[in-house]
Amino acid sequence: MKTSTATSVLFQYPIQDAIQVVARLGFDGVDVWGGRPHVYRQDLNEEELVALRRSIEGHGLSVVSLMPAFYRYPHSLSNPNPRVREDSIDYMRQCIDNAVALGAGIVLVVPDHSLYGQKREESLARFIESVDIVSAYAEPYALKLGIEVLYYDETDFVNSADDALTIIEQVGRGNLGVVLDTGTLNLSKESPEEVLDKLGDLLLQVHVNDNVGVREQQNLIPGEGTFDFPSLIGVLKEHGYTGFLSAELTKGYADDPEPALRTTIERLRAWL
Repeated sequence: MKTSTATSVLFQYPIQDAIQVVARLGFDGVDVWGGRPHVYRQDLNEEELVALRRSIEGHGLSVVSLMPAFYRYPHSLSNPNPRVREDSIDYMRQCIDNAVALGAGIVLVVPDHSLYGQKREESLARFIESVDIVSAYAEPYALKLGIEVLYYDETDFVNSADDALTIIEQVGRGNLGVVLDTGTLNLSKESPEEVLDKLGDLLLQVHVNDNVGVREQQNLIPGEGTFDFPSLIGVLKEHGYTGFLSAELTKGYADDPEPALRTTIERLRAWL
C-alpha cells in the first residue's frame, strides 16, 4: 500500500505550492482537489494542466485521483431540478477531462443529500441516471469512477457498500468502483472484513481520516479519534489491497496544514 493526500486541506495554497508540500512530506501520491484555487472546471488551460502534470511527476508523485468539489457546493447529481443536474454532469465531464490531462487513475463520484421533501428513492434514481451519463462519457479513457460511501450527515442514499454496489449493478458499466472512507466506517460500524469481502476488486481507494465514532464526520488526523487503523490495514493486506491510503483532512487544519499532514504520514507509515 502507498500513501497520498487530498490537496483540499491545502486550499490556501496555489496548486503548484500544494504539490511541493505533499512531495516534501514524503507522500507517494496526490489526490487533486477539483475546487478553486486548485483544478476547478476550466480554470487551467491545456498548457497549464500539462505543466502541472510534469511538475507532479517531477516531484516523484502519482496523481491518484481527481476529487470533484461537491460537498456543500452548488453541484448535485441528484437534484430534482434538471438544469442543476445537467450543470453538475457537465462539471463531471470537465473533471474527467482534467483528470485525463493530469494522468489521474480515479475520478470520485460524490453523492449529496436529498433536498427537504425529496424522497430518497427519487434522489437515488436521479443519481443513477446522472452516473450512467458520466460513466458513458468516461468509457474511452483509462480511468475509473469511484463512488464514495458517505455517512448520513453527508448523503442519505449511498451509506453502505451495498448501496454503492446496487448503483454499480444498475448502471452496468465496467469503469465504476467504490471508494471507502475510514471516517464513514467508524460512524456506520460496517465491518471492514464484510465490506472488503463484498467489494473485492471493485475497491479503488481508501480515504483515511478519524472521528470519535458518533454523529458526524470530523476528518481528523488518523489516530486522533477512535478508529482502529492497524486492524483495517491488516484486513486490507489479507485481501491483497495494494492501492492508496489517501488522507482527507478537515479544513480546520488549513491555517497550518503541514504539521497535520506530517503527523498523518508518520502514523500511516508506522501502521503499514
